[in-house]
Amino acid sequence: MTEQENAPENFEQPESAPEASIQRTSLLQKIKNAPKRTKLIAGGVAGVLLISGGAGAYAVYQSPDTVVAQALVSLATASNPSYELDLDGSTSGVNGTIQLFTYGSDKGTALELKVKGAVAGQDASATLNGVFSKEGDIYLNLSDFSSLASVLGSTGYLPYSAVQSYTSALTGTWVKLGSTEINQYTQSLGSASTCLNPSDTEMISKDIQSNLRGNFFIKVQEELSQEDGNRVFLLSIDAGKLRNFFSSLKNSKGFEALQKCQPSLNIPDSALNEITQQVIDEGIAKSGISVKLYANSFSHTFSKLAFSFRDPSSGQTVNLTLKSNGSHPEKVVIPTTTITFTELLSKIYASSLY
Repeated sequence: MTEQENAPENFEQPESAPEASIQRTSLLQKIKNAPKRTKLIAGGVAGVLLISGGAGAYAVYQSPDTVVAQALVSLATASNPSYELDLDGSTSGVNGTIQLFTYGSDKGTALELKVKGAVAGQDASATLNGVFSKEGDIYLNLSDFSSLASVLGSTGYLPYSAVQSYTSALTGTWVKLGSTEINQYTQSLGSASTCLNPSDTEMISKDIQSNLRGNFFIKVQEELSQEDGNRVFLLSIDAGKLRNFFSSLKNSKGFEALQKCQPSLNIPDSALNEITQQVIDEGIAKSGISVKLYANSFSHTFSKLAFSFRDPSSGQTVNLTLKSNGSHPEKVVIPTTTITFTELLSKIYASSLY
């Protein structure tokens, strides 16, 4: 038998290039010559497919979980970010507020910590300024200290005779802690960081980020009404993803390196098994904790994170708000006139003698 006779009856020989071209041309010609009604139907079907596909992608882009994830990513990846952290509350007869402003630039990071409050019916305030250079040096400055010093003196925390001395010694003086001096202090503390080399630290950071991407346990409990052009989300925790995050982390190379520095550090399976959605939901409800995230409704960039706590039994309240303030690298200025920490102690000692 010939090769052609052995071929199955339903086997179709491949079209030659000219024949295929003729058929494609014929198909296009048929579409071109089709009635107008047929063309409209075909165009409508194509449009519906395009619109439905785009609408599906847009729906995913606008979904609450996607918006929250994008907002948190923008918070972590912003260039030269500036943030404001506000804390206010009342407990045990003390009412006060704490404001922390941070600024980033290619020179380093600057912070401004403002403390205001009322202690025993007296108003007190102080401002701590700090600059952390790229070279590893730290500069600290205390201002607006007089009212706090007065309260400390009147309440017995400081002798009245020392209040004025401390005020003049601390106010307006920049104290520099050099990187070498900081390393000496760190080593004397015997912390885990002295045990980890740079490659271990980088590996731990990468493992945490990788496990967090695979098990992003922050979830949206409810979307609230928009405020000032921001979408507002009430956040909660996904127990399953939180459990998987810690389970994956404990088996990572980074966690293994960390355990070598802290042998007592452990994440037992029994503790992981206790992480259930019911336990988390009940814990949040009983604690009176509420966490809201604000994201720009158009760009989905981070705007604000509001944390509130109220204890029904004691009446204690705490409100913590983290806001994004754009970029202000001009706020990072390395001080040129400084004294060492040892010189500061000598200055305080000398001023207390007069």
